[in-house]
Amino acid sequence: MSKERLPVQLDPFRFAETGRLLEGILPLSAMKRLGDMLLDSDGDVDVRLEFGIDREGIHYITGRIQCQVMLECQRCLKAVAFEIDSEIALGIIDSHEAAELLPPHYEPLVIEDGPLFTRDLVEDELLLSLPLVPMHPENECAVGKEGLENEMHDSNSEVGRENPFSALAGLKTK
Repeated sequence: MSKERLPVQLDPFRFAETGRLLEGILPLSAMKRLGDMLLDSDGDVDVRLEFGIDREGIHYITGRIQCQVMLECQRCLKAVAFEIDSEIALGIIDSHEAAELLPPHYEPLVIEDGPLFTRDLVEDELLLSLPLVPMHPENECAVGKEGLENEMHDSNSEVGRENPFSALAGLKTK
């Protein structure tokens, strides 16, 4: 893939009419919303966007977005690398009502007044690709399966722990 910078703004309808192909990179550090979820914003996103008009007359963007991001493992709280390799297929429309008419293989991309920023389009796709709960595989996690079993065993066998319902047991017999 070409390592050129992508344009800041897109005119998706015009790009679709001319069958434009964009290939390049965007820095992760430029994506503020995504950056808030990452441990490290170093690196670039490889982007390939193809614009066109299909047989039904629908303007579309298809392509692929690839990068590696560093997230916090929710099991051990250490860094975990996550590969994003996202295929996109967007139907370009000018109203929310038109979204209902799109074939199911397209996700709607509503273009209202104003330009479409390349960074925002890519950042939205990356945010949708992140896992809900990032974690290492169990066999690679610092906590791991053994650590979770020990933690559960310790919490169930605390010495001198009083049953919170023991007072109710006395009321039951009266």
